Formats: sequence, C-alpha cells, structure tokens
Amino acid sequence: MRSAYILSALVAIAAAAPAPAPQSIDLAGVDAAPDPQMVSAPLDIQSDQPLKKRDATLNERDGNCAVQPAGAGPVPSPDTVEAFRSSPDLQQLAINAPTPDGYSQAFSNADGSLSASKYMGLHTLRSFDTLGCASLCDQADGCEAFNMYIERDPSVDPNANDCPNPPSTINYKCTLWGAPVVAEEATNRGQWRDSFQVVITGSNGYNKASPPDPIDGFNGPTELGGAINAPLDNGKNTYLGYKYYPFSQSQGYTPSTCAAACKAQTAYNSRHPNADGSFATCSFFNAYVLSQNAIPQGLYCSLYNKAWAQSYATNHGQYRGSDRFTVSRSYSYTLA
Repeated sequence: MRSAYILSALVAIAAAAPAPAPQSIDLAGVDAAPDPQMVSAPLDIQSDQPLKKRDATLNERDGNCAVQPAGAGPVPSPDTVEAFRSSPDLQQLAINAPTPDGYSQAFSNADGSLSASKYMGLHTLRSFDTLGCASLCDQADGCEAFNMYIERDPSVDPNANDCPNPPSTINYKCTLWGAPVVAEEATNRGQWRDSFQVVITGSNGYNKASPPDPIDGFNGPTELGGAINAPLDNGKNTYLGYKYYPFSQSQGYTPSTCAAACKAQTAYNSRHPNADGSFATCSFFNAYVLSQNAIPQGLYCSLYNKAWAQSYATNHGQYRGSDRFTVSRSYSYTLA
C-alpha cells in the first residue's frame, strides 16, 4: 500500500511540474539552412595545402609535355584505363590496408576519391600507407577524416598536338578532411587531360575516433598529433620518465591510467626528495597508443614536471629494423 501511495504522489508531482523544453531535432530549421559545400581534391598534382574551402575541381587544360614527378605505384600492363581499374594488385593494396588505431573505416576500394566538405589538403606518398596518412591527419589541426587512394596520372603534361595521351604514372594520394566522410561522397572519378584519362581506384576512407574523456584534477585533453619530444628547459630536464601498460582484458586505452601514474610519481618523489628537500611534481602527461606494424600494443604514458605545447609533439613513430612503431590517439593533460 505504501509503495502505491508513493507512486501516486510522484505521478501527481510529475503532472504538476513544467514540461522540459522540446528537444527534438528541428528538421525544418535544418532544411532552411544552406546545403553543405562539397569540394574535390585536385587531380594530377603532388601536394596541395588550401588556406580555405574552395572548389578544387580542375577542368580540361592543355599542357606543354613537361615531365611530371614519377609515381611510386606499379603501372599495369597494358597501360590502359581498363587495366588500371581492374588491376588485382592495386585493389589488394586497398583491401589489405590496415585501419589505423584511432580511426574507423568508412569505405574500402571505391573507384572514386572524396567530394566532401572541409577539404584540408593533399599529399603524395611513396606507398599505400594508411598509417602515414593517419599520422598526417593527426598532425593537422581540425582533421577528422582522410582518404587514401591510387590515381592514374600522366607521366608528362599532356598537350593536344605533341603528347595528347602519354604513358601513365601511378600515384598514392592522401587527402585530409575536416568533417566525417561516408562512402556516398566517394564520387570524384577523375577527368580528361586532352586524350589522357585520369582515373582512381583503391579508394579507402577513414573517420577519426572521438577524443578521450576529461579527467578530474587535470585540464584537457589536448590533441597532439604525435608524442611529446621536449627539449631542456633552461638547462633542466623536465621529463620524469614513462609508464607503459600493455593492452589486455583489464587494460585498454584509458588516459586516466596515466593520470594515476602521474599522481603516483609525485607521491614517490615526495617520499624521496632531493638533498635540499625539493622534489619534482608531475604536472603534465602525454597518453598515447603505441602500435607495432599497425597492431596496437599498449598505453604509453610520458610524464613531465612542465606543460609542453603541441608544437613539441614531433615524435610520430620510428623503425626498429623492419618493425614499424607508430603513435596514435596522442593527447596531453595538465594538472589543474
């Protein structure tokens, strides 16, 4: 009986309380807003760093037969558009490419590059390197996605009279984007350069994961794009060492583990002070995932007694023999 009374009282209170403001999506307002602006990365160039959003689509233009930079990819035989598009070797590069830690795959092996919002630049790589492209995205402020693809380009700048359809060169392209991407945006399928056809295959798209949660007692997280490599500060070393936690059933990507290690380091230093009684306080840490050959290995926590800016996050990975170690999901936190 008592529970029934409490329930009826709660119903009465709820009926008397003011209703919350409507929080459904205002679809009419969305419809009234301008459509998103879609742009394509420029074709048949080596690099591009736009200062602002622009339409980068190139129209047919006549060249001067100048030799173009040689691409790093294999030219199919015969050297035709059809052979390029159907090349199993090129398609397998896209199909077998690892998804970098900190990203999810939006599409794979499409025959077009992105025409999407918030284009942030283009890089030509020496291999179909999704890890390298992800690192470039991590280093670019505001980058939320990237597109790795293979492009058939002319080996010389086509001219209608002297070199209308030259042999091809194969480039590995990496474009960066400031908004999430979807498969439906992979619609840029190339262009004509006189009688030469620029086309695309093996196009993969990836979206960046959300940043980690804030941590009580610390300011952050701040995305770094690499691991901190701090110099001496007026001749003094601010690096307090690191803690490494291999991934397991009980250990994942949890920067709060690094926060606990930072606090524990301060406590240890306070119990083992210098001769004058001073000790170093851990006031800043860098948490990131260390991967070996694209396989995440563990959580790496670098500890410091001074906060360092993003510009010092210059360690993007390294090699040990043929093993490649990469840095991902690198964020810093500063003691509040």
